[in-house]
Amino acid sequence: MNIDITPVTNTDLDDAVRILKQLSIGISDRSVASDGNRAATAYFEAELQKHGWTTKQQLFDAIDWNDGKATLRAGDGTEFEVLSSPYADGVEATSALIAVRTLDELEKADTSNALVLLHGDIAREPLMPKNFPFFRVEEQQRLIAALENSGAAAIICAMVSNSSAGGAYPAPMIEDGDFDVPSVFMTQEEGARLLPFAGRQLTLVSEGRRIPGRAANIIGQINAGAERRIVITAHIDAKKNVPGALDNGTGVTTLLLLSKLLADYRGSFCIELVALNGEDHYAVPGQLAYMATKRDTFDRIALNINIDGVGYVEGDTAYSFFGLPEDMKAVAQTELLDTPDACEGIQWPQGDHSMFVQSGCPALAVTSHWLLENMATQAITH
Repeated sequence: MNIDITPVTNTDLDDAVRILKQLSIGISDRSVASDGNRAATAYFEAELQKHGWTTKQQLFDAIDWNDGKATLRAGDGTEFEVLSSPYADGVEATSALIAVRTLDELEKADTSNALVLLHGDIAREPLMPKNFPFFRVEEQQRLIAALENSGAAAIICAMVSNSSAGGAYPAPMIEDGDFDVPSVFMTQEEGARLLPFAGRQLTLVSEGRRIPGRAANIIGQINAGAERRIVITAHIDAKKNVPGALDNGTGVTTLLLLSKLLADYRGSFCIELVALNGEDHYAVPGQLAYMATKRDTFDRIALNINIDGVGYVEGDTAYSFFGLPEDMKAVAQTELLDTPDACEGIQWPQGDHSMFVQSGCPALAVTSHWLLENMATQAITH
């Protein structure tokens, strides 16, 4: 599977800076189905075509979201700092505050038309979206069902301080456009301020709004007639209201550099460069669209290479191997791990390579080793 690539030049490095600036600064919002997201995919497709790649847009429906502002106020005028949960519907409600710290308490409490404060153990970690297609946490599914059946006017999540898991604190507990109870979130400290108001009337206003829209994966191919293909992926979307330089502007930049370096490839494989659109979206819609249209061809994928979070300023580049045949793994280890600033990474599941691995395809995931080592505590990814 040897592929000759022209060495990187200073011009390529200049291109990398240009592309990354355009994706993370020139385009202000790459969240799925936003105007910026559509601008990013159009930019990616134009860059591929400039280097002679055949391209295809893979269109799908998706939900964008406008966060708006949120306020929480007690009858005596005391205000609490809250944030709208991503993809939650807006709400305006004046109701009694009911506080619960465990799932058992929630299931036993009378929460009809209440503002339900989740604090302590029950707010220790973000919830997986209830319809997430690739895996589920059964205890979380029980909690989601209890919240949906609670009859609550809205949910207030006071997130435990170590719950950020790679994002800013506080992290939203609920980020799910399929979950229809309005919700907001706050810090653990703000939750402690709010707790003494349990049983009293408060007014919650959240102006979040769901926006139906369209988005696309962009698929570029060269040597399309080959029987087997190497699929190189990076997700082009980012979280709302962040530049997304590391997650995953650097990955998309790498794809576009490869599109130039591989422009003259005429080997035995089809090379497919895919800007997947949805890894940071609750419903992973682009990934599902790709699987739906390509499922019957997964047995012809010789290798998936997924690039996500590369290029952090500290540490090595980490290469993680998933199900590679021994001869392929030996070549990969020699070619990749014997280079400067490289190491073998753990088998991390939080990326687009997982859908290929679950489908039986060999995969190679590329990221920054620092991110793997600090996944639970770092706050720079998003």
